[in-house]
Amino acid sequence: MAVIAGVALLVAGLAMFRVWSAIHAIAPRAQPADLITLVHAQADEPGSLGWKIKHDERINILLLGYGGPGHDGPYLTDSIMVLSIRPGTRDAIMISLPRDLWVKIPALPNNRFMMGKLNSAYAIGTDRRNYPNVRSDWKSATGGGDLTAATISQVIGQPVDYWVGVDFKAFRDVVDALGGVQINVPTVLDDSRYPRGESAGMMHIHFNSGWQQFDGERALEYARSRESTSDFDRSRRQQLIMLAVRQRVLSLNAVPRLLSLLGALQDNVRTNLRPAEMQQLADLAGRFKDGDIRRIAIDTSNFLRSGFSSSGQYVLQPLDPSYGALHRYLAMALVDRSVLAARVPFQLQDGSRHYWLPYGIGTPASILTSLLQAEGWDARVGPATTQRVAQTQILDGSGGTAVTTVAWLQSYFGGVVSTIAPPASGPTVTVIIGSDFTMKTFPVR
Repeated sequence: MAVIAGVALLVAGLAMFRVWSAIHAIAPRAQPADLITLVHAQADEPGSLGWKIKHDERINILLLGYGGPGHDGPYLTDSIMVLSIRPGTRDAIMISLPRDLWVKIPALPNNRFMMGKLNSAYAIGTDRRNYPNVRSDWKSATGGGDLTAATISQVIGQPVDYWVGVDFKAFRDVVDALGGVQINVPTVLDDSRYPRGESAGMMHIHFNSGWQQFDGERALEYARSRESTSDFDRSRRQQLIMLAVRQRVLSLNAVPRLLSLLGALQDNVRTNLRPAEMQQLADLAGRFKDGDIRRIAIDTSNFLRSGFSSSGQYVLQPLDPSYGALHRYLAMALVDRSVLAARVPFQLQDGSRHYWLPYGIGTPASILTSLLQAEGWDARVGPATTQRVAQTQILDGSGGTAVTTVAWLQSYFGGVVSTIAPPASGPTVTVIIGSDFTMKTFPVR
């Protein structure tokens, strides 16, 4: 019996060692004690994930997708999203950022930076051979994600608390382990130049509109296709895939099923999360409904413009070089649900001639209407006005029924609130956007 017991303990020990090895490979910051906290509750220190959840503090999680070994540019991030959530009020927004955004990457010692595309930050922090001179902060097992998080924090004006990086193989394996996902494809997608496997060849892919069942490979094709469509559309498709995966995991209670993949995925997933934090986030995700998660894409339809770097690369750059306009928008993107629930309609009108926008993308009023609609507001583009104002005007004809909406509009746009008689028709609140706002958000080049 003693021999049998000894063998059993040895087998159990080897199994635990394999589990621990896989966990530590995926989450290098994990400690052996973390396995205990998965079973026994841990104290939530100020600033920890548990603390943020209990105190309804904003949590920003960076999600990265990259090709992985065997692909050209294996650590160039193909998909970049930030999931920003307020746990107590169940406010959430998914923000897609373009891979071609030209940014300062704080990679070098003595607080120096490199200029490059956003999708190169993960590679710079991961590839020791081609980037040997990065500062010591990025020379750890989590250096790629940590450097990307630091870079994106500068772009969005928000701290990135946690990040998860997944390569194409892991993505396919997870979707297949879930039995596939269902996607309601909004429009036909046809791409005759989709990359064929890991070679330089091309292949033709096609997706009809309507509900589709995707296995891992098909889901990856739908998320990656870019030759016959825009980056804006591509960001939306990637968001649809992420939401479908989340819904499938929750509907199947599939976390135990995915744990069985740990060994297979240990070379294909990285995160700065520790095991207990993974569990806390999984529990938190279960409290949200799909309707709680709003979606936006930062691109050339709003805050960015196309251009070229000094070396001739195609890049995207902010209309506002300081990123102040984007920072302000994202800082206020998680609107209190009770304010949105009032569904007070308002309209935006252009009252400024002092701004610059690329030809054909719209006016300040039309761009901001789309952005505010993405946050959940009942925003509309108002009729053309000949009124030109230096200071933004907020005209409140609601008779006092739109107090919280008007207060939010003033906090975002600034300007002066004036009480007016209720209009005969249409929204009772109007924002006439003045030069004080447009000169900061869409400055003249």
